[in-house]
Amino acid sequence: MGKKEVNKIDYGSLTYQELRKISRDDHQEDTRQYDKQQNALCLVMIGSILLICGILFILLSFKRVKNKMGGIDVLSLQFFVSVACFASSLVLLGIGLSRFFIAHSLRKQLRKEINLVTNLSKNLTPTEE
Repeated sequence: MGKKEVNKIDYGSLTYQELRKISRDDHQEDTRQYDKQQNALCLVMIGSILLICGILFILLSFKRVKNKMGGIDVLSLQFFVSVACFASSLVLLGIGLSRFFIAHSLRKQLRKEINLVTNLSKNLTPTEE
């Protein structure tokens, strides 16, 4: 199922029942977009944790030369783990942030449409057809 585009409809000519159906559908889509936002924030948190792990492993990959810090040992296991953590955190942060902002913008559009439909349905009575 693709992204929901907010429809450009002439709401003034719709009946009360049609407005209720649109409102119900919009609320369901808003809930789906909210869930997508929460899932995206989970990806951002996991990416942040991996970024911190990558920083810790890059610090562990420094060589010691006569009890002083030397350069990074690029052949050590710690270095390879840090690179893997950095790469996966970059991917997860990118995916998570992009999904979050897409879902956020769709929710803003849906809330505008929900408010418009709610205000129009208040002016109609349930018996009007």
